[in-house]
Amino acid sequence: MSPDIPEKRKFRDSVLFKMLVIGLLILALGIPLMMVRGQILERKQRRDAVVSEVSSTWGNAQTLGGPVLTVPYQVHSMDSKGKVVNTSTYLAFFLPETLKVDGRLSPELRRRGIFEVAVYRADLHVSGTFQRPSFAEWEIPPQDVLWDKAWLSIGVPDMRGIRHNVRLVWDKRVLQFTPGGGVSGLWTKGLRVPVSGLAQGMERQAHPFAFDLAIRGSQQLRFLPFGKQSVVTLKSSWPDPSFSGSFLPESRSVTSSGFESTWSVPYFGRSYPQQWREGERAELVPENAIEESAFGVELYQPVDVYQKTERSVKYGMLFLVLTFLAFFLFEAFSPVLLHPMHYLLVGSALCLFYVLLLSISEHIPFGVAYGIASAGILVLISGYSLAILRGKRRALAMSGMLVILYGYLYVLLQAEDYALLLGSIGLFVILALVMFLTRKVDWYSPRLGKATAP
Repeated sequence: MSPDIPEKRKFRDSVLFKMLVIGLLILALGIPLMMVRGQILERKQRRDAVVSEVSSTWGNAQTLGGPVLTVPYQVHSMDSKGKVVNTSTYLAFFLPETLKVDGRLSPELRRRGIFEVAVYRADLHVSGTFQRPSFAEWEIPPQDVLWDKAWLSIGVPDMRGIRHNVRLVWDKRVLQFTPGGGVSGLWTKGLRVPVSGLAQGMERQAHPFAFDLAIRGSQQLRFLPFGKQSVVTLKSSWPDPSFSGSFLPESRSVTSSGFESTWSVPYFGRSYPQQWREGERAELVPENAIEESAFGVELYQPVDVYQKTERSVKYGMLFLVLTFLAFFLFEAFSPVLLHPMHYLLVGSALCLFYVLLLSISEHIPFGVAYGIASAGILVLISGYSLAILRGKRRALAMSGMLVILYGYLYVLLQAEDYALLLGSIGLFVILALVMFLTRKVDWYSPRLGKATAP
């Protein structure tokens, strides 16, 4: 009697074929995931365009500079006989000895369609002292200094944000600022006012100054540390400040009702001096040095739905792999045969989750939107699993796995600082669980049980 000859298996019924098909489906579903990421980028760009549009009408981010005291002086050219043949006028720039800013930041949220833009009104009181400039180190005779033509200037990047007239108190005299306070190499827009009384003063005599500035801006307010000692104090009702720039506050208090912060910056912390001449600016005061010394606060909006949605899409391929793996294991451990179309429909539902999350989170808080989108997809896939897996227990097991996955993803999105740690631990646990469940699977066999189509 001849021995039994094993039945020849078709390649399409083999485990290898099914794994190849599943792999190709996962790669194909990567295309809609990329399209979702493109949609997120497009909506984010639209949001940024709205922010720029609102800022252009209200006031852009402001970086306040100054005050700077500018004093002209003359340089004479002589011929071989000692006769003056040419006289040129140059500028010398001086920064204050002390600079103090006390400010109140009043934030507002402006809406344009479905987008919100954080803007503010700032009421600032600026005070300090200037020393009467000394030209001795430059060997410029006192009679060549044009004291009566000196002026004071402050830098305001967006002049549209100034809400009313600005008056300077200089040596107990009230002077009126006017537009046109650009300083070469420092800023192109600002205010200026002629100052007097320098010619009669003693060398190194202190000249106190003070002015109030009411200004509007959006998202960010920064200052330049132009004093030998610069002290800035800000108070605001904004609960989520982001302190930025070259210097952090010496002290700060942040609560749900607002913040109060104080910066104290000595001039040793910057890379430019207290005084320079016009021809020395490029060497002593490069433009990047001025920009790099700025510090201040940003009205941070912690709920950025586009950033969180984009981060969630990065886990899209992982969701596809794990979900398809779960269905594949059901085929291996139970008499159920699934068609590639079943995998494709389930994968499409997983991709649809991110579109739902993006569209819903633009209108309601992200946490609520996440719950609605994940619940909808969970119900959809669970109901479909009940039909194709031919058993309530299998459908419940699939539903439980999806609940764990979506809950785990939400934890990762919230825990920004620990996302990598939690993600790596989660992957390790998942891999260990898969290895444990498949430790006795005979991968050379088509499947463990007799497969039947649902």
